[in-house]
Amino acid sequence: MRLTWVPLLFAVALTGCSRTPDARTYELQGQILAVRPERNEVVIKHEDIKGFMPGMTMPFTVKDPALLNGRERGDLVTATLVVGETQAYLTTLTRTGHQAVADPPPPPPPDILSAGQPVKDAPLVDQDDRPRAFSSFKGHRLAVTFIYTRCPIPNFCPLMDKHFAAVQKTIAATPSLADVRLVTVTLDPAFDRPAILKAYAKRREADPAIWTFLTGEPAVVNTFATQFGLYVEHNPQNPIDITHNLRTAVIDPEGRLVTIHNGNSWTPAELVADLSAAPAPAN
Repeated sequence: MRLTWVPLLFAVALTGCSRTPDARTYELQGQILAVRPERNEVVIKHEDIKGFMPGMTMPFTVKDPALLNGRERGDLVTATLVVGETQAYLTTLTRTGHQAVADPPPPPPPDILSAGQPVKDAPLVDQDDRPRAFSSFKGHRLAVTFIYTRCPIPNFCPLMDKHFAAVQKTIAATPSLADVRLVTVTLDPAFDRPAILKAYAKRREADPAIWTFLTGEPAVVNTFATQFGLYVEHNPQNPIDITHNLRTAVIDPEGRLVTIHNGNSWTPAELVADLSAAPAPAN
């Protein structure tokens, strides 16, 4: 279990978090690093969750906001984690002790890009192992999101994929959106090489004419992602332990930022509305 922490900005929806018949239940133990009642969320540095995922630092939604009452940074806890198809949340959160946390969490850095500013270019590589500068998407309205293929939490990266799959269907069926493209950039470029991304895209039925997956040199990808306000921390002892926030951006045909959605609370319909409102490319 790690003793380091970086800011997390996962906005997780609580409404509609009902336990589905195929939901799985796990017990976890760990230490609270942050309590966020305004988001119905607690950040826990947890031990290995048997049968599900290794120990890492993650934010968790609580099903009942009252579970956060009296909880504070440093509390040692046990909790019950329910994992469904698109949601993961805690149904219990029991304090078992308290231990000081050595370093206070640093404040989140400000967003770098704001609406109307041009997105900085980057030499990336697509799922077919072809060089793909981000500027090559100019002339298209874009939705860009960030994931990694080994992400284990269903309402983080996998939910971004589900949303993009739904948006892809709308694009394919809507002539006025024919210019729109979807771009998914990996946050784990050392593992998510083109062959991995191509197989991943196929499993998600991504149409390469609409939806592109990108990777690249780790330093290049990190610099590119940072301009959107991405925070990424890799655990050197556990390669699938990647602490990150979620950001989904809409970009106009001139390569300028239109808007950014934080977390995973946005819906496919909202993203389609943003793309439809962005100016279409001139003929």
